[in-house]
Amino acid sequence: MKRELPFLKEHDWSLNLEDEYFAEHPEDLVAAAVHAVEETAPGYYVNLVTPGSIGHPETDFIPGLKDKLRECRIRVREIRYVDECGCGGHVTRVYR
Repeated sequence: MKRELPFLKEHDWSLNLEDEYFAEHPEDLVAAAVHAVEETAPGYYVNLVTPGSIGHPETDFIPGLKDKLRECRIRVREIRYVDECGCGGHVTRVYR
């Protein structure tokens, strides 16, 4: 069941998932990312910044995110790996 959100972000934005919690609980990264995508209005994107300690996003994070978005029936136009941050993390961009 899809929950109603009080508002959608009608602009491009970024979510920093590089904090200590996600480094210690990588299993929660996908759920937080799905919530961020869900909050993003169609026509915009969200950058998801993941910790370098989880490895390259194309290995596990992006496939897991795609699966969960399909499962939740959240439509996206594209999911793209952007680049490594100067701090060692990685940026994945999800277009709604």
